Amino acid sequence: GYYMAPSGDGGDGETVTVEVNPFEGKTIQIGSVVASTAGLETAVPLYEDIIAADMNDYLDKMDYDASVEFLIDTADGQAAIHLEKVQSFKAMDVTIFMGGGWSSQAQAALSYVNDNDMLMISSSSTSPLLAIENDNLFRTCPTDFVQAPAISNMWKSWGCEAILIVQRGDSWADGIYNVLLPELEAQGIEVIERVRYAAEVTEFSSYLATMDELLGDAIAEYGVERVGVQTMYFDEGVVLMSQTGDYPNTRAVVWMGTESSGRSQRMIDDGGGMQIATGGFSSLMTPAKSWKWIDLDDRYYDLVAQPASFYTSTDYDGATCLALSVLEAGSVDAVDVAPLWPSVPRNYFGTSGWVDLDDAGDRKPGIFDIWGFTADGFTSYGQYNGIEISVAWDDAALSANGFSRPGPP
Repeated sequence: GYYMAPSGDGGDGETVTVEVNPFEGKTIQIGSVVASTAGLETAVPLYEDIIAADMNDYLDKMDYDASVEFLIDTADGQAAIHLEKVQSFKAMDVTIFMGGGWSSQAQAALSYVNDNDMLMISSSSTSPLLAIENDNLFRTCPTDFVQAPAISNMWKSWGCEAILIVQRGDSWADGIYNVLLPELEAQGIEVIERVRYAAEVTEFSSYLATMDELLGDAIAEYGVERVGVQTMYFDEGVVLMSQTGDYPNTRAVVWMGTESSGRSQRMIDDGGGMQIATGGFSSLMTPAKSWKWIDLDDRYYDLVAQPASFYTSTDYDGATCLALSVLEAGSVDAVDVAPLWPSVPRNYFGTSGWVDLDDAGDRKPGIFDIWGFTADGFTSYGQYNGIEISVAWDDAALSANGFSRPGPP
């Protein structure tokens, strides 16, 4: 920061050292690798028109002659490409960045990040496999250690006795599966089958045919109201859902997902309405309802015609904390910035609430809304308390949208 020297020569004739703004006249460059090309549609306006705009307004008010710029690129949905983009940042002497949006991407880049003194902040990677102390990855969202008890308790309180799991084949989904399986067993819920597909798949007919047959057998044994489908997918889930029309058993049972899948705007736009009957319920941590969240939600909607999600707020808070860390360190070098994590976010109340990180550098859990689809969008169908480990369904909302929860047998 700026410090004013006393008038004169300091009184004793000695030289007075005056600290000046290390960023004076400079542009602070921070990298950003967006997980997929489709994500650029919302990420670019979020970073350029909201996050960078807010930081530059802050710098103006602080009388800093400096600006913040995010160097935005995309991993095209591929872990290998994400690593290439990280390496490109390093070649440009950009060692701090927002990235690792998908856990597979974060995992593929982590060794390089650690070995090359870089700092990676992820707003949406949730794999438990990456909950590692003393590394250079910090995550402003909770891990899927939280998802496992949430999912199992949602199924148990719904009244389901058997579920089929369909998942993409990557470290993110594998991580959820590994921590979810013992939770389901503890709740007495049978896993009918695990259907695992390559992340690059765009044609799901063979998988859906298998699912339909397995679900038919389970429905005959348990009853349709006691059987369900648990999903672990990203954007390709929209394609999968749009192809379920010829497989009646897949459409006869309730579906549950992970994180933000139950309020996916892309599913609403491109799912062909197929998602409505399935519910698609998922738990997503609830941002603290502060003026910061309301302001972000309003501005984001004005820009992209979509409501902000929890991950919009973790993106905002992660990037903002990274920029604030640069100012506090007086440097854009990860060697200087990384030691300030997690203390900077732990002392920051952002658009998502307190950005409190645990010893592994991951967001601590709180209260989660249970989202699901309606005839014209999505709504909240209840809450999962990640502190008390309990589920409260809104049966009135379920009934109003054509769902009937049988309850535990």
